[in-house]
Amino acid sequence: MKADTWKDVRQFYEQRGSVPAWVTDTPEPKATDAIHVLQSAREHGLEPADYQTDALAQRIQALDEGDKQAPDRAQQLAELDVRITATLLMFGRDVAVGRTTPHVPSWKARRATPDLASTLNAAAGGDLQTWLATVQPVHPEYDALRQALIDLYGRQQQGTAWPAPTTAAEVEVFQAHHGIKATGKIDAATRAAMAVPLENRINQVRVNLERWRWMPDDLGSRHLLVNIPYYHLMARENGAIVKDIRVVVGKSGHETPIFSDEMETVVFSPYWNIPDTIVEGETAPAQVKDPRYLARNNIEILRRSDSGAEAIDPSTVDWDDAQALAQLAFRQRPGPRNALGHVKFLFPNTHNVYLHDTPADALFERTGRAFSHGCVRVEEPEALAQYLLRDDPAWDLASIRAAMNTGIEKHVRLTTTIPVHIVYFTAWVDDAKGLHFTPDVYGYDKK
Repeated sequence: MKADTWKDVRQFYEQRGSVPAWVTDTPEPKATDAIHVLQSAREHGLEPADYQTDALAQRIQALDEGDKQAPDRAQQLAELDVRITATLLMFGRDVAVGRTTPHVPSWKARRATPDLASTLNAAAGGDLQTWLATVQPVHPEYDALRQALIDLYGRQQQGTAWPAPTTAAEVEVFQAHHGIKATGKIDAATRAAMAVPLENRINQVRVNLERWRWMPDDLGSRHLLVNIPYYHLMARENGAIVKDIRVVVGKSGHETPIFSDEMETVVFSPYWNIPDTIVEGETAPAQVKDPRYLARNNIEILRRSDSGAEAIDPSTVDWDDAQALAQLAFRQRPGPRNALGHVKFLFPNTHNVYLHDTPADALFERTGRAFSHGCVRVEEPEALAQYLLRDDPAWDLASIRAAMNTGIEKHVRLTTTIPVHIVYFTAWVDDAKGLHFTPDVYGYDKK
């Protein structure tokens, strides 16, 4: 067991003056209750075998039926009590903050560990069955997904296959719940989703329960949630979705990172400061091939120095000198062909990722929308700007539209910052109790 678990064990017994919790001179019913709690691991997407449920149950039975006068009986009972406590606390920690850790550098587990020792002590003196509810993730989404998992296990036990849709309306619902464009017709993508084994869907739910254990308890009463594999941005207030906007996310090799930060600024008619990686891999080669590429795409070159930056003529650039190119900055001027569209939304972060408009509107009609270099493109930028600036009377729809089309960059600070959470959930339950699945676009479920 981990050192953190043994620390919890010591705290548990210190709080109760070293008095046993589950046994006295014989194993008590509370010991059996503890086994029942451990056996509920499957309901949280975990494995009861990882918590020695059979071995503990056998040990309880052996001591209950064994020689009450054995000279080492007191020691055996004490060891059993500690073993039950340690296993419960290990299980509680796994339910609370995860059995595993994120496998992507940008992805951090950010839930604070609850007071496992104190909560278990309180439960030991009352209803132990309620203990997990006090330590599991606080978000309703976690419990809804847990209930969905229980339903899937029930279907598996009964040998009931995933219900196949028959009518056009049923097909549309199925498609909507499986990340497929809702047409009402059973196409190849729909047939593939229908053929996914129930065991695979169970594992998909288990993976996403684990992800909720990495989420912080406080997302903010008002926040933005970008779910990468769903390709949607949702504005949420007090747990309710008030705005749902389609987005484009990073493609393979340019995956959108998973992190949280604070939305601070809306930038109208933005410049696009082209990242060095794109300059090296795309912009510079395109200019070498076509000397009018920069002019045609409204891109200017700035030479950086300690005194600032000055615009230079592309014809003076030695495109074969990588060191010289590294001293240059490339940016696309505001305008209708700007890669960021007419507005961008900044939540400063180490990944240099932000939300923005795009001139490539046709991509929003695609079912899978992983096409960007990592930033998140927003289908309804005007609506998002209105939502973010709603507390500033200077910014109504008319003024927003005007600022988006002036061609002059303008930064507007929000009166109150808004948390932004970029997340990765491939299974979730909607408000109507419908269980949704999406394709694992970055292959993170498998990892």
